[in-house]
Amino acid sequence: MKVGFIPITMDEYVNWHLKSNPGINKVEIEKYLRSALQAYKSGEKCRCGNPIWVIGSALTGHACFTCITGEAIPDHDFEIDEACEERYITKTK
Repeated sequence: MKVGFIPITMDEYVNWHLKSNPGINKVEIEKYLRSALQAYKSGEKCRCGNPIWVIGSALTGHACFTCITGEAIPDHDFEIDEACEERYITKTK
């Protein structure tokens, strides 16, 4: 059973992303994430009508999780905590 997004703060995600991708420029990834988060908060939708996935949209263009990955539901995938929708959040204690 797929469980949804794992909420993560912007700073935590940037640090994790930089560890996994040491050649990425920190300032650029932060800029792209902030831009995607602002688009999300402004109500921008994917071409299919779903809310955009901020983390995926930062580097691939503004689209939802499904259109970016081809998967219907996130499964332990990260999303910026400010953009997590209740229906897609992994519940943690």
